[in-house]
Amino acid sequence: MKNSRAIFLLLLANSISGVAQGISMLAIPWYFTALIHRETLFGQVYLTVTSISLIWGLYAGTLVDRYDRKKIFLVINAVGLAILSSITIYGFSAGYLPWYLVAIAFGNTMFIYNIHFPNLYAYAQEITPRENYSRITSLLEIQGQLTFTIAGGLAAILLKGLNSHIHFLNFSFNLPFSIRAWKIYEIFAIDSFTYLVAFLIIYRIRSLPVQAKNIDTSSLSQRVKTGLSFLNRHRLLFIFGNASLFVFLTIIIFGTYVQPVYVDSFLHHGGGTYAVGDMSFSLGALLAGFLTTRIFGEKSAVAGIIVLSVLAGAMYLFMALNTFVILFFAANFIIGSCNAAIRIQRITYLFHHIPNHVIGRANSIFFVINVFCRMCLIAALTLPVFHSGTNIIYSLGIMAAICCAGAFILVGQYKKLMQQPEVG
Repeated sequence: MKNSRAIFLLLLANSISGVAQGISMLAIPWYFTALIHRETLFGQVYLTVTSISLIWGLYAGTLVDRYDRKKIFLVINAVGLAILSSITIYGFSAGYLPWYLVAIAFGNTMFIYNIHFPNLYAYAQEITPRENYSRITSLLEIQGQLTFTIAGGLAAILLKGLNSHIHFLNFSFNLPFSIRAWKIYEIFAIDSFTYLVAFLIIYRIRSLPVQAKNIDTSSLSQRVKTGLSFLNRHRLLFIFGNASLFVFLTIIIFGTYVQPVYVDSFLHHGGGTYAVGDMSFSLGALLAGFLTTRIFGEKSAVAGIIVLSVLAGAMYLFMALNTFVILFFAANFIIGSCNAAIRIQRITYLFHHIPNHVIGRANSIFFVINVFCRMCLIAALTLPVFHSGTNIIYSLGIMAAICCAGAFILVGQYKKLMQQPEVG
């Protein structure tokens, strides 16, 4: 594959920083939910960060299409290093972190995600021949989910510690060592260090675009209008880009907000179960990364997304009715598989139908709409009714309805989507 070394270094850097970021994004919700017992506060923090993301996400897309994408990676890793290392230093010097610094670390990671992933996909499309689109999207998903699988396993250990005698799911065994639970700022220390490592790896990337990049040097407002104009002229792509993100919408909210409360108040389990549940999700996604293209192929992307969206919705309903931990892990595994397979097919379809010089802005518009929907849903789920007793399970019914709604929209546009011409 052309630019194979550049792609390898990109995946390597993404993996190293992804593991640490994944641990942090697991640790922070658990910190608010089970350690300081302020679930509503975290919901408010999440809502605030998401609200700011509406503006930042749209702006980020214009940066992706305007500037060198390698340099963007270098800048965001440098910023992440500066902010997180400062919080870490405070934590070690004071011996603790106040909740608002943990919230800043959460916001920092979320804002980096907002530009990192549009930039990652745009850069991958830029340096990959079109005949390898499905291969590169599968590699990105495999790499991403492998890192989150590792992050889930490490988070289970770091959040709760590891005793020499382990009892889990009716199995008991002894280890020759034990590990104490880490403080939140110790976890941030690892995260900040990986930003530095990722920066050094990305700095070494040398690549050539497979096609000339058409850089838009107009004003910020005009660049935003260009992205909006493209999707206005291609409304079918606008519908597909948003409806195919419905499952992802539920994944983000479930993983970072609903799941910690579900494990704590409905399953009555601890941080280990929460982290292993997330690891089960990643294992399912990892399997999908290897099998999606083989099972569905590029020509069946829309049909595959429809089927998998309905299946993901069914799993949310299954979790709402289930109190067995092993079945919770199984449902997470299936939802992870569905989400990853949808992402692979969605990105491959968009690569074939959206030109590289506007894909950053197009993805940012999809993202902003998704964030707005996420913000509305988070606002609803922060209501006290969802945090009374085991009422958190009603939020899972809402997740199921959203997944099925996305599938229903795509069914209505199926024939037109299959006839949509590809970009040259």
